[in-house]
Amino acid sequence: MTTQYPAALDVLINPTSSDALSSVTVPHHQQHANANDAIEAMQTVLGLSPAGSHLTVKDRIIAAETTITTQSVLNGLTDVTITTVNPGNVLRYNGSVWVNHPEENLTDGGNF
Repeated sequence: MTTQYPAALDVLINPTSSDALSSVTVPHHQQHANANDAIEAMQTVLGLSPAGSHLTVKDRIIAAETTITTQSVLNGLTDVTITTVNPGNVLRYNGSVWVNHPEENLTDGGNF
């Protein structure tokens, strides 16, 4: 069996203690091949050093999500000037920099 991962989860049949190595239902050699295929597929998806400086991949994802939600994506821009921010503000180019501006006249060629 070739692995279905990552498109789908593999269905692996676990042998029981009474299964012979030559079992037709759970052939021993096929168990190894299936497990190897699944492990190689996971390694391909995760890559080398998947956790980076984190203990687990889950920890790395949580850290990345936290960074994304707590960091302003505008901090690195040099042509944006944000003053007092109000709900509904949009960014509007004033001819030299982008500034926050009240959302108004946004339809039919208004002053947006």
